[in-house]
Amino acid sequence: MSEQPSPAMDLANMRKNGVRHVVAYCLVCNHSADVLVDHLPEDMPVPSLKRRMRCSACGSRDIDVRPAWHRKDGRRG
Repeated sequence: MSEQPSPAMDLANMRKNGVRHVVAYCLVCNHSADVLVDHLPEDMPVPSLKRRMRCSACGSRDIDVRPAWHRKDGRRG
């Protein structure tokens, strides 16, 4: 029996879970940054955000993006 993959989390679901930032990881230089995504539409899937990102350290577009669960309670960094 084959399991169907779960749909990607969208920004609406992320926000309902108290998260307003994503963590963008550069796969080239390992730089990471928390990015506020309040201005983006709720139906946007989190993985699709990587197409909008560029590393501020090396300029690469080879980026991985995930919800910033560590900021859920409002803490910085």
